[in-house]
Amino acid sequence: MTLKVRNMQIGQTFRLKRTGDLYTLLGHKRDTPGGTQWVVRRSGFAAPTTLHPACHVVPISQQQ
Repeated sequence: MTLKVRNMQIGQTFRLKRTGDLYTLLGHKRDTPGGTQWVVRRSGFAAPTTLHPACHVVPISQQQ
């Protein structure tokens, strides 16, 4: 089973399978015209951005 952004918990760190970049899930916004947006912060960047909820991800253990 492949995990997707929508399966992650708020505050969880994960790696995007397509690019290999690390992200932290900050939350989601439901009041947008296009539906729910998943707000994330890419590692090394200050500004938050959004990812599509079906993006394939690999969770990063907090013990690593």
